[in-house]
Amino acid sequence: AGRGGANKIMNLFKHKHKQKQKNQDENQEQNNDSTNDSTTSDIKDNSDHDNDVSQEINNKQQEQQEEDARLARVLQEEEDQQMQQQQLQHNARRSWVSSYPGQRRHGQGLMQGFHPTASTTSNVPRCATCYGMVWGLMPLVVALGNVYHPECFKCIGCHDTIQDGESFASMLDTNGKRYPLHRQCYAELYGIKCTVCQKTIDQGAPYLRHPFFDSEYLCSKHSSRNSCRTCTGCYRFEPLAKPFANLDDDDANRCICDSCLRTVIVDNDDAKPLWEKIINFFQQHLKLPIWDGMRDIPVLVVGYNALNQQQQQMHNNAHGGSSQIMTRGLCLSEHMRGGGGLGVGVGLLDWGNDISNYVSSTSSPSSNPNMTVTAILCLTGLPADLTCSILAHEATHAWMKLHPNFNVNKPIPSQVEEGCCQLTAMLFLTDSGDGDGLEECTSTSSSTQGPSDKKLRQYFKFSIETDSNEIYGEGYRKAAKIYAEIGIEALLSHVVNYQAFPNI
Repeated sequence: AGRGGANKIMNLFKHKHKQKQKNQDENQEQNNDSTNDSTTSDIKDNSDHDNDVSQEINNKQQEQQEEDARLARVLQEEEDQQMQQQQLQHNARRSWVSSYPGQRRHGQGLMQGFHPTASTTSNVPRCATCYGMVWGLMPLVVALGNVYHPECFKCIGCHDTIQDGESFASMLDTNGKRYPLHRQCYAELYGIKCTVCQKTIDQGAPYLRHPFFDSEYLCSKHSSRNSCRTCTGCYRFEPLAKPFANLDDDDANRCICDSCLRTVIVDNDDAKPLWEKIINFFQQHLKLPIWDGMRDIPVLVVGYNALNQQQQQMHNNAHGGSSQIMTRGLCLSEHMRGGGGLGVGVGLLDWGNDISNYVSSTSSPSSNPNMTVTAILCLTGLPADLTCSILAHEATHAWMKLHPNFNVNKPIPSQVEEGCCQLTAMLFLTDSGDGDGLEECTSTSSSTQGPSDKKLRQYFKFSIETDSNEIYGEGYRKAAKIYAEIGIEALLSHVVNYQAFPNI
């Protein structure tokens, strides 16, 4: 029983003992008043009377013990019920605390009116910051599934107290414990920042993100057209605090990031070994015949204005709708009939022939006597991997024009021809090579300030695969599907002979 119940029982026992002693004294006085001249029978009667009195006293003592036991059980039950009620109230309050994670709530202590003992302090809630107990009428903060003293509910970033009613964020450590943060502190530590101005983008504010490089963002101020410059190779955004290198070519205002600058191609001499690698790739990896004069086609690295001026002079030009190759390279050719004009083999879309019409290229390396590829133009200031993909694209134009069966009077539809050219560019970027691929073509170094050469190459492939342009993007996807079924030589030969993709 509890201490209060034990005291009640002891007082009851003392009272009963005094009553018993009083009864015995009264009986003794009655016995002393008896006459001394009693007979033997009187003595016997007195003895029987004493036995009756003793039996009565024993019976009363037994009844009293039973009553005392009953009272003790009643007191014990009352004490147990009181402790059980206090525990239920405590558990209910703790359940209320855990049901509101992520919100700050003020209130009184969870154990109001409770007086702690050594056996009950383990059940008292503790502050999640200082681990001190929260007693009685003490104010508290309920947040993140924990209880805090108001002065202990502090931002883990700036260590200032988060005030009552103030909204807040939280962060999770490696052990799974959450800590509160001011919203501004959270934004500074974990929020996204504009790549250009390095200012934190407010939650819910509009922004733009680079389609490939996940850490590249633009705030609303710098997301409009011409509000910032991008790298001419990878299209990453130029930071104001660390400008990219200027290319100073004409009036294009182009720039190049440090990563693309590692392997930048700036003149014809830089491009010569790249063209040789493209020819070897066609011959050794794609198993395509190299037509007469194809290896000796001049490759000219030119500025932005020169390339666009040449592009505008060409008739039926499809170079103008894609985001990747179209404004960065051109294949210039002339044919004997029709006045020797410069142009590329593009024309109206025309679908057509059955798969049974597949043909293989002639084994003769002789080129078409009526066609001449005069030059291949490539934009200056691009990284080597991107330049290689452009040269592979333009080399495919040249290969089809120099094919012996090429008919200048039956131009290949733009989507078909450009799709095949994008396919060979992708094949070159994908090829790991064993002497003719990109590993020898570009630097494999990486930079802590930007993407590695491997990452850049992945972006160039991504640009081809995700191009939404009807001619370049959709054309590539159709060509790639057919290539997976019949191979590159059968595909290109069919296109030259029938001016259409084969039906698969």
